[in-house]
Formats: sequence, C-alpha cells, structure tokens
Amino acid sequence: MLLLTIPFQATFALRVIAFLTVAGVAAAGLADDKPQAAVKERYRVPSLIIVTHVDWPKDPQHWDAMAEFVRGGGFNVVEGNLELLDVCRRHGLMAQLGSEPEVLAAAPKLKDDPAVFGYFVSDRRRRHAFPGFAEAAREFEQADPNHPTIFINRANWNEFTAFAEEVKPMLLDFYHYHGNPREHPDRYYVYLAMFRGLGQQHGIPVIRCTASNDPPAFLRMTMYTSLAYGVKGFHFWPPWICAHEKDKDGNAQLKDGKLKTYMTIPALPEIAKEIRLMSPALTDCRSVAIYHTDPLPIGGEKAPADAWCRPEGADLLVGVFQNGKNEEYLLVVNRHSGEKREAALSFDKGVSAVTKMDKKTGEWGAQALESTGDRKRWKMTLAEGNGELLKVDRAR
Repeated sequence: MLLLTIPFQATFALRVIAFLTVAGVAAAGLADDKPQAAVKERYRVPSLIIVTHVDWPKDPQHWDAMAEFVRGGGFNVVEGNLELLDVCRRHGLMAQLGSEPEVLAAAPKLKDDPAVFGYFVSDRRRRHAFPGFAEAAREFEQADPNHPTIFINRANWNEFTAFAEEVKPMLLDFYHYHGNPREHPDRYYVYLAMFRGLGQQHGIPVIRCTASNDPPAFLRMTMYTSLAYGVKGFHFWPPWICAHEKDKDGNAQLKDGKLKTYMTIPALPEIAKEIRLMSPALTDCRSVAIYHTDPLPIGGEKAPADAWCRPEGADLLVGVFQNGKNEEYLLVVNRHSGEKREAALSFDKGVSAVTKMDKKTGEWGAQALESTGDRKRWKMTLAEGNGELLKVDRAR
C-alpha cells in the first residue's frame, strides 16, 4: 500500500536504482572516475557516426554532387544499398546497408571495405523477436566480422537489457524522443546512464536515434548531452534530411548545370560538422565519469568531494573521458535548451593546463585558469544547449 502513495517519478527512480544495481552497471553509469575492470572491446566505431537519409537523384550522374553535399553537411553515413558503395568510396562516406539476402551474400567481400558502416536489420520489435535477431546477427558476423548489425531498441519498452544478453550485438542502438511529453522525458538521463552501462558491460559502442524536428537548441542539447554520456553516433527521425529540387516528373532540377540541393533540417549540419571535428579526440575514448549540477535530474549525480574535476553552476553536465594514451578530455554541456548558463570547472592542483577545441576549425587553444587556494578554476558562458570540448593535462 505504501507504494501507491509514492509519486510515479520516485517509484520509477527506485526501480532504476534497483535495476542498475542488479545489472552491475551502476558504477559504470553514474559519477565514478575510479578505475573499472577492463571489458574486452568487441567493436569500435571508425569515427563518431552521423547517419542521414539521402534523396538520391534518379540519374546516377548526379550522385557525386549529392555525395559531396552530404559530406559537406557533416554527415558520414548514408542509408542505402550496394549500388551506392562506389560513390561512398569516392567521397569518404560509409553506407548503412540493409539485411536483404543479396547483401548477406555480398558481405564476405565487404568485411574490409571502409565504405561499409553496418547492416540494418530491424526497428523497435519486442522481445519475442530477439531469437531471430540473434540468428541474423550471427549470420552477418560469420560473413563479415568487422561491421555491426543494427537493431533499434525503443527505450520506453525497457527490454534492452534482455536484448543485449540474447542478441549479443556488436553495437547498441536505441531511441527515446524525450522532447515528446508522452515519451517519459523524465527518464532521459536514466536511459542514457543505462545504455552507457550496458555498452560498457558488453564492450560495445552505443548510438541513438533522436528527433530531427525538435527546436534547434533542443536538438543541440540532445546531441551534446548524449556525447557527454559516451554515445558514439546518431541517426534521426524523420530521416529525410539531404534533398534536391525536382521537376514535376521527379527528375533533378539543375541551376547552371549543377544540382540544386538543400537540407530539410537547416540547424543539423552545423551541429554535425562540430561533432565531426570532435571525432579524432572522442572516437577512441572511454567514458569514465558523468557529473551533474543542481537541479539534479533523475539518474544524475554530482561529482564526489574528492573528484579532480568538479563542475560549478546550474544545469551543467560534464562527461569525463580517457583514451588509451591516458589523455583526458571533458565535454561540458549546458543541459538547459532555453537559457544560457555560466559554467565553471574547479580542478585540483594536479591540473597544469587546459585547452579548448574551436568547433569551427578543430584547432586547440590554451585556456586561462584562475587560482583559488589549492585549486584552479576555468569558466565560460555556454549558449542554450551547447557544449564545449576540453583537453586536460594533469599529473596523476
């Protein structure tokens, strides 16, 4: 009877804590920068992934122009079929292929092809489909052990733990449209923590689908908070983003002999190009810790008192990363998509230098640090939903 008197959010939070503890991912999913047991890595994405659907012109002679447009928009993976692989190779793109019999038959010849990202099998199916998914995953892994099969989990069904155990995928993919009030937005950071924990537990990367038609600052906040939780890639719904103008018969319209292209989501390329510049730093990094500031969301935790890095300010999120060379990065994010926030980081005396990546050029610039007692402090103003990538030099 007592349970009936507790608000839904509180009971959900209690269930989440119990789940994280039982699943053994609590320490991996929240604020913990202490060394964790090494898990054998099964698959690593070649770069941070931004998948888009492309409206390819009817006439293949215009495909190169469209591919150049796609690449210029910051995207590096296109949904497509085998006939797109040549144009992808020419323009440094990857193709997310389907799982048709002809693709499976071609897979052994594609295992070393850099133009292949993976093989899409299914979207949001319930647990009864998992045995079939496992069979499909094994078939493709036998044919091509280097590229993942892709299955999209609906987070709100809460079946992703069983999915990871039964299907044993090389990559974990999910969607949660938290901008929709009917999709349980209060669970947003809980799901990010749970998928992060499952990915680390199974040694596989996590990518996610998000709503491309959210307001620009909300879309930015979604992508940067996801990156801070260690998410390695994105795809979108609605997916129709890279397009071209057509005549009444559906043929490409040209201007001065050139394809007339446009983005259906104008705000997305700016964010995608920023993420592409972050890719060399973050692709090979392990997510070490997640720190939030007040007001704490469900599933969010503050930095412990002895943390070498502590965020200060309202609505902040900091993802702490480390690569195989023991280089450390911080992704500092304003969780509020409607207001700017003053962000500060307090460092212990072991920190000697901080540099920040310029999201327009990819260059790294030295940052000023204030001395406050035995600690050092960095600060800046973050725009609505925005994030900044820092590299930290410190003695350990």
